[in-house]
Amino acid sequence: MNLEPLKQTGRLATIALTGLFVFSCKKDTPKPEPEPEPVERTEAQLIKDDIYKYYKLYSLWDKSIPDYTSDPSKFTDQYNSADAVLAALKAFTPAHAAYKERVLDRFSYMVGLDGYNTGARASSRLMMDTNDGYGIYNSFGTEDGKMAYPIIYFVEGGSPAQLAGLKRSDYITAVGNDSNYSLAVTCVGEDCSFNEDERDKIQNKLETALNAGTLNLQIKHQDGTTVSKNLTYANGYIIDPIYKDTVYTHNGTNVGYLALSSFEEIKGSATNKKNMDDAFTKFQNANIKSLIVDLRYNGGGYVESSAYVADKIAGTIGADKRLMLTYDVNEYIKKDAQLSQEFANTYFSGSSSLNLKKVYFLVSEGTASAAEMLINVLKPHLTVQVIASSSRTFGKPVGFFEEVIRNKVSFWPVSFMLRNSKGVSEYWDGLVPDISNIKDYVFVDVGDKTETMLATALNDAAPGITTKASIKAVSRKGYRLLNQGEVNTRPERGMIKKR
Repeated sequence: MNLEPLKQTGRLATIALTGLFVFSCKKDTPKPEPEPEPVERTEAQLIKDDIYKYYKLYSLWDKSIPDYTSDPSKFTDQYNSADAVLAALKAFTPAHAAYKERVLDRFSYMVGLDGYNTGARASSRLMMDTNDGYGIYNSFGTEDGKMAYPIIYFVEGGSPAQLAGLKRSDYITAVGNDSNYSLAVTCVGEDCSFNEDERDKIQNKLETALNAGTLNLQIKHQDGTTVSKNLTYANGYIIDPIYKDTVYTHNGTNVGYLALSSFEEIKGSATNKKNMDDAFTKFQNANIKSLIVDLRYNGGGYVESSAYVADKIAGTIGADKRLMLTYDVNEYIKKDAQLSQEFANTYFSGSSSLNLKKVYFLVSEGTASAAEMLINVLKPHLTVQVIASSSRTFGKPVGFFEEVIRNKVSFWPVSFMLRNSKGVSEYWDGLVPDISNIKDYVFVDVGDKTETMLATALNDAAPGITTKASIKAVSRKGYRLLNQGEVNTRPERGMIKKR
């Protein structure tokens, strides 16, 4: 039998079955799923990512921060707001038991722009060179130990209040037609008791009035005269940081006095530069040998402006271009060509002809940042005495510059620490004064030489210029500030590098 036709038929059958099997397999194999489209991150998520990235890039404590630079979302998606991300990042910084936050970074912060909500209670953006409002800051004071009133302890230079002639030591006895601004007190020794609910009512009324568009104040001066003042709320008035500069003379000794509320821009402001230069020209012409710098209400400002004042005070000792300050920054900033130049060492230049024997600083627990910097950088070069109304200054040796994120958030991560020429910097608990707990006697105007803190410095610089009897007469027995009686406090200005 011829088997070839059968073999051929078998081969064809095998091929057909194979093809059917292959076709069947192809038909049963599912098609591969397409790659998922990348999920686009929302604006809020991107802002959280940027908070992480800029903190990691600029923070003085960058080595403490876990590295999620390749994918910040792995860190930031754990948190429901930008503020929560920042709080988590700050918690990685080194511990400091004295701070209620328990970590060194209690200063980095952010604020939403144009109403953007970062997740925390809304606050105002750090104001630089300008301020809003009336420029009035108050405590509660009593002159008879029986009745207390809001008393002005500071008036901001350039503010509506300053232009209207209001001054430290003025009582506010009424606002508009409301004369219920008195608070009954009972004082024993230095301590006064009062109804806290009543005090809070007065505080709340006054704070509401200070945020209104117009303000009518009934003022009682220390000489007993009264006056009515109408003020208009100012948006962005230009701050005049020199609120007093004068020279006191006694037995041929001249002592300068310079009261600075903050360190506003000097080199970029012709007005501020002229005012500062004029003040020091006055001191030079008087050939002062001692200078009193009043920083008790100074919460800081620009590093460059503080350095400008330091150079003026240093005078002739700066002519040899000695080192003033250095910066501690992280490795990223050190390696960045532009940033590293901005944080180069600063040297004295001898910009004034002063040759001072001693510099006195009047400070409080609110003296902070660039104000503390001024004291710290001068200590290695001059004889310095610090006179305080408390036991220490605020304690902020670090500063920041602004990073605006997506036009929604103003972000200020702590990026540098300043050291003086001896390497001293880490005064986290504040600078320790030479003389502490001197009463800030607000019942006399700024510059009154019988005011207790100023008199303490004056009587050391020019003994006998203010007698103990005159100080005692001014510091009358019944005159007291109430504990915890501040109606409003001046905002801390920071230690700012302007880029």
